[in-house]
Amino acid sequence: MKALAVVLGIIFVILAILTATGAAHFAPVLGLNGERHTKHTILYAVIAILCFVWARMSTESAPANR
Repeated sequence: MKALAVVLGIIFVILAILTATGAAHFAPVLGLNGERHTKHTILYAVIAILCFVWARMSTESAPANR
């Protein structure tokens, strides 16, 4: 699950950058029409941070080496 959280975090960081710069005109189906949307940028950034927190807090079941 840690890998999933990191991948989702990276995707949301990229979406935040694309919506902040207005360079996301290639996917109008996803709501990215090339206009700057400050609320969307903030939302994507917060979701990315939450994904990275999820990755940090998730525990993988690894054998304990002592």
